[in-house]
Amino acid sequence: MRIFCFLLLAILLGTYGLVLGRTKRNSTALTPLLGWLVGLGFFMIAPLTILTLNGGFQQPAVYDVNGSWDEVNLASWIFFRPYLIIWLSLMLTCFVAWLGSSSRLPEGAGAGVIVRRRLERVILTAMALTAAGWLATIWLQGGVSQFLVSNWYTRNADLADHWGRVFVLGAHLSVTNQMIFTGAAALYTSVGLKQQDTRAGFTLLILFFFLVDIVISGNRIFFALYLLAFLTSCWLYRRKRILAALLVASPVLVLVFSLWGSVRGNLSTIPDSAGVQALEVEVGDRAVTHLMGVTEGSGVMMLMHMINDFGTKFNYLYGGTYARLFTFVLPASLDPGRPPDFTTLAAQLYEHTATTSLGSTALGEAYGNFGVAGILAMPLLTWLAVACGERIARAGAKHTLMAAVSFVMFVAFVRFPFAENTMTWIAALLAIWALKLENGLSLPEDGFRRPPRPGNSAAASRPPLPADA
Repeated sequence: MRIFCFLLLAILLGTYGLVLGRTKRNSTALTPLLGWLVGLGFFMIAPLTILTLNGGFQQPAVYDVNGSWDEVNLASWIFFRPYLIIWLSLMLTCFVAWLGSSSRLPEGAGAGVIVRRRLERVILTAMALTAAGWLATIWLQGGVSQFLVSNWYTRNADLADHWGRVFVLGAHLSVTNQMIFTGAAALYTSVGLKQQDTRAGFTLLILFFFLVDIVISGNRIFFALYLLAFLTSCWLYRRKRILAALLVASPVLVLVFSLWGSVRGNLSTIPDSAGVQALEVEVGDRAVTHLMGVTEGSGVMMLMHMINDFGTKFNYLYGGTYARLFTFVLPASLDPGRPPDFTTLAAQLYEHTATTSLGSTALGEAYGNFGVAGILAMPLLTWLAVACGERIARAGAKHTLMAAVSFVMFVAFVRFPFAENTMTWIAALLAIWALKLENGLSLPEDGFRRPPRPGNSAAASRPPLPADA
């Protein structure tokens, strides 16, 4: 069984590497397809690789995970079918991405010069709205002291129970704003890396804001999306020194991200948290545990168990969670049979609680709804990413912010429930259009060039960029 898994993994990694390389060669900036492939690599292929090389994985006992899904043992043929289904879906996804990345857009499509002062105003506005949301949450929670001792996840559920749909709507708008901020921050950093003139002061402000948001909200996903966009930009623009520095610092980053996932529940009980206790396990097991933690490897473990359980232990949902995209506006009283989002449903099925959520990747939701036919969901999402990217690129320099936001949204499609993520994506694009956030943000590259470098006489006659670009 393990030898067979090694063979399948080698084929998958080789195929994925070829597709990712080809997509990079045909990309000049952050695109939806690039975001989708990066998300697949981080949230699915990386955990699958760790599981294969390690022969499986069992969650540490200190995490107190339900025994129905806490272990994957690839020496057991029980997991042969789940492994094969995941492999087939990923290979089909790579095939569609290969076809999509082969189409070449017109020369200069999507190219433009970003006016960074205007992009900074977009980022600062999103920061202000997020900070207002923090203050409102603290006030609704009853003050700073009550806020600090509350659980990061259940506090939103408690407030939703008390304030109803008003709070739920506010939460959705907050997530939309956060996605716009993350996309804008990713675009700002990407421009600096491309032009090799990163503005350190404002970039440090962005990083500080992300860290404050992690402490206050407990949610690390937005910072993770930003870091993935940052790494992609470094790779896209060949910033090898930065990549080397991040590689050296990666053990510390992996440890911090993994531990935060366990200690964020209640900041007042950090010394007794499961993440701190997990440091007591053996060094080899500790490394695998933290790698699985930082890549959300529990989602792939959950996915394997769902492939075994849906259709036997649990009934298929037949599109129920996808239908939420069309029924979310209806009050629960008018649609009492509507299932919760898939991450909440997974927690109800496997942990018998609705006070948390469990990810299982885009394939987990697809399989829970449609069974084996769900392997087509990720190829279809790949086609959507290709079509979206081509449409944005053909608009020239008009939709640079939409492209960056779509990059982070397609990374999130791998991890978040489909209906909720789609609503956030649509809302973010509508907000960008309605608020005219892209007006004057990008200028056609044809009419503007960077000031010539000393000794570059060929460019001496070209007009310089505007002062605020």
